[in-house]
Amino acid sequence: MPKPRATVAADTYHHGDLRQALIDATESMLQQHGLEAFTLRECARRAGVSHAAPAHHFGDARGLLSACAASGLDRLADTIDGYLSLAPAGDTTARLRAVGQAYIDFALANRALFQLMFRRDRLNPQDDTLRVAGKRVGDTLRDAIDAVLAERRLPASERGQRILLAWSLVHGYVTLVLEQQTGELFGLDADHGEAASAMGAELLRLLIDGLANPVRRPG
Repeated sequence: MPKPRATVAADTYHHGDLRQALIDATESMLQQHGLEAFTLRECARRAGVSHAAPAHHFGDARGLLSACAASGLDRLADTIDGYLSLAPAGDTTARLRAVGQAYIDFALANRALFQLMFRRDRLNPQDDTLRVAGKRVGDTLRDAIDAVLAERRLPASERGQRILLAWSLVHGYVTLVLEQQTGELFGLDADHGEAASAMGAELLRLLIDGLANPVRRPG
């Protein structure tokens, strides 16, 4: 007697593989067709499972997209760790620059995934896995800036503003590039990753020069 379709599909994966297969299928769809074309049914078809499988594992489209975004944030954190491993341990500005460069390069190499990671309207902000992955990335940036502040004896009260400034620059820059807003004036776009990465490095140099100095207050 033949097995039900869902059971046959599930049996094609070893235990624990189906979840990752669905996340991989989601990322593939995003890369090829964008977020607006995403459907659970097409994701299931690409993963080779029954159309009910994504809902069984993730509840709904928001749940699967949140899992995919969390996976992306973890990969971003891994990329940052890799860049930090190449920066001198005692050079706080080099380490902050490494964090920023990793962020830029990851975004340029993973456009669709990076854009999903910040689409709060399509994700579940209460998802524990998503929150933990986001905190991992945020903590790395905060630690790098705190080290610069401590070394330069800058006020801890400025920590929040300096974190926001750093994040705004790197995120704003790669968003402009990914959205094809920098091609006409600067010749930079997502199809020319090396040039966009190099420009990002120059912007980071200018940014960190400012971050590492006291604020000049009027009067």
